[in-house]
Amino acid sequence: MEQAPAIEPNLAAALNALDGTGLPWLLLRGEDDLARPAGDVDILVASELLPVLDKLLEAAGFRRILAPGHGSHRFYFCYSARTNAWVKLDIVSDITFGPYQQWRTPLARRCLGGRVRSGPLWLPALPDQAWLQLLHLFLDKGRIAPPRMAAARNAAAAASAHDSLAGFVDSRVGPGTAANVLELVRTGRFDDVPAVAAAITARWAWAPAVPRLVAARHRGLRLLGARLQDKGPVVGVMAPDGAGKTTLLRGLQAALPLPTKYVYMGMWGAGPWDSWFGKVPGGRTVKKIYRAVRGGLLARFWSLLGRLVLMDRVPYDALLPGAGTGGASNGAVGGILAKATNAIAFAVVRPPDLLLVLDVPGQVMFDRKGEHSPEILEGWRLAYRNLAAQLPGSTVIDAAQAPERVLGQSTGLVWRRLSPALGAGQRPGDGPDEEGADALSLHLWQLMDWRFLLPDLQPRSVAYGGATGPEMASALHLLDPSAAVLPPDQHGDHGRTYGVVLLTVPDLAAFRSASAAVESGGWMCVEARRSLFQRSGPRTLKGWKNAFVRSGYQDVSVYWDAPSLDQTTRIVPAASAAAIRDTLALHKDVRFGAAKAFAARLALLLGVFDLAVPEGTVTGRRPPAEPQ
Repeated sequence: MEQAPAIEPNLAAALNALDGTGLPWLLLRGEDDLARPAGDVDILVASELLPVLDKLLEAAGFRRILAPGHGSHRFYFCYSARTNAWVKLDIVSDITFGPYQQWRTPLARRCLGGRVRSGPLWLPALPDQAWLQLLHLFLDKGRIAPPRMAAARNAAAAASAHDSLAGFVDSRVGPGTAANVLELVRTGRFDDVPAVAAAITARWAWAPAVPRLVAARHRGLRLLGARLQDKGPVVGVMAPDGAGKTTLLRGLQAALPLPTKYVYMGMWGAGPWDSWFGKVPGGRTVKKIYRAVRGGLLARFWSLLGRLVLMDRVPYDALLPGAGTGGASNGAVGGILAKATNAIAFAVVRPPDLLLVLDVPGQVMFDRKGEHSPEILEGWRLAYRNLAAQLPGSTVIDAAQAPERVLGQSTGLVWRRLSPALGAGQRPGDGPDEEGADALSLHLWQLMDWRFLLPDLQPRSVAYGGATGPEMASALHLLDPSAAVLPPDQHGDHGRTYGVVLLTVPDLAAFRSASAAVESGGWMCVEARRSLFQRSGPRTLKGWKNAFVRSGYQDVSVYWDAPSLDQTTRIVPAASAAAIRDTLALHKDVRFGAAKAFAARLALLLGVFDLAVPEGTVTGRRPPAEPQ
């Protein structure tokens, strides 16, 4: 019996998701390199799959990167913390060749129609696979490099000049071309391949201008660069000098196969012109304002263009004890200017979506750079740790360990922030590595807080969907080992119903599809964020409440997850004014806390708190079936 190939878990989840649609797909090449793919995993799918492909793979834990100028190619990425490796999917719906996908073919449907099953995989029929490999080498590569010679010989041995794809090559380029290609490879005349490949592309049977126009268009589009589908997150790193900030950010820039931009702030750091600025009244202040405005605008610009922004140093440094006071020599005026500069920085510079605070003992930092003293550095370390405890989105990382471990942990945190749905297709254990297992178990209970909004803490069966993260997926499987992922493309036909369905930041289509999976008398829970720019579905918690009511749900309630879904410390009923006021009183020391509390109290007074609340949970019960 043929043994099933080993497949990386995240990749297996993606292939299972494709299989679940019932639409044809196949792996173009590389079936022996799926346990830990070294390069892109090339997949051909039917064009009918494209409308649901993004959400399907998002539920399996992948994030799409938009890359204009690559024809039908769609690129998806996923990070595995366990293996510290990236899985990259290159999915096409057309078979085209050439460096700019300028040579089009009608072969996609033909290959999908003749696909064959091989364990969990769909592969092209052997002759199709052989010819696709040969055409890839001749048209895409233009030569056969030594590492590919063995694969080329195997393909030529499996192919025939009478195959269907060979007939296409002869009809497109000229009679006898397929036989010439096979003879060239079988006899090992690899030095002649570039000339033959050039002759094939020159005789391509379409109008001569068409491939050149396609190539020019794609070449121009590629100048725009790759980008994320949405606004790119900002990742900041904060630590004393010598902790490894720049080393980490440069490492992330090199390791992440994502569109990134490095932005150096350093508003309060030393510079080569400091001695000159110090002689000019207000010179240092001008330098700080310039750096703040320049760095802040650059970060916002690249974020809007869909780049992941790596910010070296952040304005939060100004909140450290003794920072930004203007110095004793500048007197009261200097202090006022410094405070004004800090205010400009906080207004212009976008707060990081993820703040990595590197924690290194003072002696270690002193040994690395030899600056200041271990005692001074240790004091700074404690100040950064205390500040991190007050800042949203901050995570303290032990940066005294090996740089590769710091980079690996940081990569996992960046990916988790970038793709909240990365664990939706994972089983428990496929996500965090062994080192993070203890931390995960400590806060699993917090991820289950939504249970206290329902009458039964132990539901009979659970299903989940939307942007469910890896910790939540693990927690749900502890609650119900058979907890099921609801694919976004089932149109309500899930095959069974569940006692509780949990959706995290879904769209309206996912809500309607999942609603059909709620059993009679069962509950639906939607964790949602307010978003005025959401593409589909309600933009507020009040909107989600109305969606529940329109779908026939009863006992619909809205709860505020304070302060956020990711760091919930209280679940507050939106209908309880007393509970809301008590919660707001706890946030008075938070930055802009007074302003936020005033806005919240005003919304409460006007009776629109469920419209204004930023993040929360909406629950509803499907009416029980009437007795026959």
